[in-house]
Amino acid sequence: MDNRPDIFDRPVLSNQIAKLILDILQGQGVEKSDVFEHLDFGDEKVTDGEALLAFHEMFALIDVALRLSPTPWLGLKVGDAETVGTWGALGYAIMSSATEKEAAQIGPKYYQAAPSLMHSESRIEDGRQRIQMDPIYPADRLIPFCVEENIVGIWRVSSEYLSEPLRPLEIHLSYPKPVYARKYDEYFDCPVHYEQPSNILWTRAPTDQPLRTSDPASAKICLQLAEQMVQRYRGEDDFILMIRRELLRNPGEMPDMEEIASMLAMSSRTLRRKLDELGTSFRRVQDDVRQNLALDYLQNTGMNIDQIAVRLGYSETTNFRRAFKQWTGKAPSLFRV
Repeated sequence: MDNRPDIFDRPVLSNQIAKLILDILQGQGVEKSDVFEHLDFGDEKVTDGEALLAFHEMFALIDVALRLSPTPWLGLKVGDAETVGTWGALGYAIMSSATEKEAAQIGPKYYQAAPSLMHSESRIEDGRQRIQMDPIYPADRLIPFCVEENIVGIWRVSSEYLSEPLRPLEIHLSYPKPVYARKYDEYFDCPVHYEQPSNILWTRAPTDQPLRTSDPASAKICLQLAEQMVQRYRGEDDFILMIRRELLRNPGEMPDMEEIASMLAMSSRTLRRKLDELGTSFRRVQDDVRQNLALDYLQNTGMNIDQIAVRLGYSETTNFRRAFKQWTGKAPSLFRV
C-alpha cells in the first residue's frame, strides 16, 4: 500500500531539469533505454515539452542518473547547464523585472512555478543575501544533488540578467564532505562548511540597479503565468507543507509537535487547532514524513532497522516496527531491495 502524500504523486514539476539530466547522461555515453528500464514511466514524460512529472518520478530519475553517471557531481553539471528558459515563466519573470531587488523577491515567492527541487527562502543578513535551501522530498541521499543544482543554477541563470552574477561567497552544507569535494572548490571558489544545521548560500546583496533585460509588459504576463503554475502546484494547504519542510529540514532529526510549534512561532495548542481545521493532525503529517523516509532508508541505504528507528525519532525499535506495519501492512525487512 502506497501512502505517499498527494503532493508527491501529482504531476506538478515541469520537465526542464529532467531534460538536462537526460542530455548530460547521453553525452556521457549512457543510453536512454538504460535510464528508463529502471523507471516506472516512459521517456515521453521527459521529451514532451508539455509533460509534467510527479516528485517521486523526478527523484527516481535523479537516483537512477546518479547510479549510471560516471560523475557523482552530476548536480553541479546540471546547474551549470541551466538557462533562464530552464526556469520557465519564473525565469522570464525574474529577467524582466525592473531592478535587482525586485528580481530577488520574485524567485522565493514563486519558486513553485519552476522545476524547483528545494524550497528556498532568502533574506539580507550582515550586508549579504542569505538563501536557505530546505528539502521538499524525503530522500536524504539526494540532497547533495539538489543543493549543487540549486547553487550553480542560481549563479548561471543570474548571469543572463545581472551585470554582476550571484556568485557564491560562502556555503553551508548539511551533509558530510563528499569524495569529489575538489569539484566544489573548482565551481564555487569560496569557503564551504560541511555538516552544518542547514544548507545555506550567501551571495552579494541585490541592489536597486535596473536590470538590462527589464521589460514591464513581459514581467506582468510571466508573473501571471507563474501564479497559475503555483496554484496548480498547491494541492495541499501551505500550512501543512510548512510543517513538512520543518520535519525534513535537518536529516536525522524528527522534531515533536512542541518543537515544530516553536519553529513556527506559535503554541502547540494553536498548531493542533489549525491542523484540526484542515482535517488532519500533527501525528498524521509526521507519520507521512516518517513513512517516506523509512522507505527511502530501507531501499537505498545500508542502515539497519535499529539505526533507521533512531533516525526517525523512535526511542524503541519495536515502536518503529509496529508503526511501519500499520503504514504498509508489512514488516520493514520485507522492503529491503
